[in-house]
This record gives sequence, structure tokens and C-alpha cells, in this order.
Amino acid sequence: MNKFFKVFTVFLLFITIAGSILAYNNKAKNRHEKYFFDGRKNIECLYYDPSDFINIPEYETSQDIGTIHGCIVPHHLVAKDLIHEVFQKVQKNKYKTVVLIGPDHESTNKGKIFTTLSNWQTPRGVLETDGNLTKELLKYDFVTEDDDKITMEHSTSSIIPFINYYLNDIKIVTLVLTKQVKLEDVEILTDELYKNINLHETLFIASVDFSHYLNLEDAQKKDLISMEAIKNKDINKLMSFTNDNLDSPISVVTLLKMMDKLGAAGDTVLNHSNSELILKKKIEETTSYITYLFY
Repeated sequence: MNKFFKVFTVFLLFITIAGSILAYNNKAKNRHEKYFFDGRKNIECLYYDPSDFINIPEYETSQDIGTIHGCIVPHHLVAKDLIHEVFQKVQKNKYKTVVLIGPDHESTNKGKIFTTLSNWQTPRGVLETDGNLTKELLKYDFVTEDDDKITMEHSTSSIIPFINYYLNDIKIVTLVLTKQVKLEDVEILTDELYKNINLHETLFIASVDFSHYLNLEDAQKKDLISMEAIKNKDINKLMSFTNDNLDSPISVVTLLKMMDKLGAAGDTVLNHSNSELILKKKIEETTSYITYLFY
């Protein structure tokens, strides 16, 4: 009898432990599900600084210019207040998708446009990728999936926290453009995007810094030339620019082509500044920042 009791007790203990392990695994699985998309682990947001979201200035947002379809923001976080200003302007619109476009600073010869099907893991939660739209773009041989490239590229990764902070219930398509992208690639890309988006619920963001490595006086001269080219939608002139003017002509051209397809005829220079002015100290090699709204 004692032997039977001992065996029965061991059996109950085994069942209890097994049940606990199974319950724990199910909970862990449920917790983990939000961190995966189609069996993928989320990509990390490496360029998040909590101080960028402390004591945020409040900007005037009452002016009604209609639906904002696109914008240009810097990715150099010295200019974080300019980024906040843009997002405070656009957050009143109800978007479901954001298409984020930025340059590949590594300038490799191994691809043209990089993207990801993975979600973004941010300190404020998961920012979901629009998998359906991204898959449509991946049908073209000039678009390549590369999570490592997307993760490490600060032109896009640095903007992700701002998107997640200001825009609710949206999905994202992340596009990193190399210098190998041609105008014919842009035409195909923008045509495909146009066919697959809701025109009034999609925001296009070009993450671009303007003049690089010039003193303030020369930088401001170059900035005026860049602004004139954008105003006139002078694609050929934009494509001829070097870092003296901006770090990604093809990103700006892609945005302008998309705005043309969307019928966004209005544009506003929201702000124009420079690292020397922001840091309030003399710098020999500065970076310029120009923010735009397209509506």
C-alpha cells in the first residue's frame, strides 16, 4: 500500500510539473508572437536615444494645408527638433502606411534598393511592416531583402522612433536606396507603389541631410541651389548633385516622382538650419538640414 501510494504521488508530481512546463511554454509562445512576423525576429532600432524625446518643443500645427502626402526630414539627430516639428505637422492626418526612404551610406555595389519584411522592435513597442506592399516591391530584381542593411543604416533606423512616437496604428515600408539606383528603377518603383497604396492614407518620408563638410557660408549657398532645384522639380540637376548639396539625390527624386503621381502640387519649406547654428559653435565642416512638407 505504501509502495502504491509513493508511486501514485510521484505520478501526480510528474503530471503537475509537466503541466506547469506546458503552460509556461504556451505563455512564452504567446508573449513571443508579437515579436515575430512570418517566423522572423524583429529588427532592432539601434539609433534610439531617450533624450531625443525629453522636453520636446511644441510647434504651431493649426495651419490647415490639406492632406500631407510627403515630407523631407533630416536623419542627423543633432537636428532632432526639426524632425519633431515635421511629425507634429503630419500627425493630425490619419495614415495607415508610411513609406520611409533613405540613402545607403555604405555605398556598396551589391544592390540597388534594400528593404525588409521584418517588423521593427522599438522601445515604444513593435512597428509592423506592411508585408503585402513590401512583397509587391520584392518582385523586382532591383529590390533586395536585407535585414542587416536595414538595421545598420541610420538614415532610416534613426527615424523609426519618431514614426512610432507620433503615428498610431500604422504599418511601414522601409527602403534604403544606393547610388546605383537609376531613374528607370524609380519610375517602376513609384508606379508599383502608386498601384498598391491608398492615396489618402499613405505618407512618404525622404530621410535626407543636405550640404556636407562645408563651412556655414558655403553650405548656405549650396542649400539655396538645392531648394531651387526641388522647387522646380529639376530632376536632372538634382541627380547631378554631390555631398556638397545633399547626401541622397535619388531619395529626393523618388519622393518628388511619387508626389507628382499623387497630385501633391503644394510644397512648403518648413525649416532650414545647419549644425553650426544648432550647436551654437564654430564648425569648419557642417551639415545642413532642410525640412519640407508636400500636400
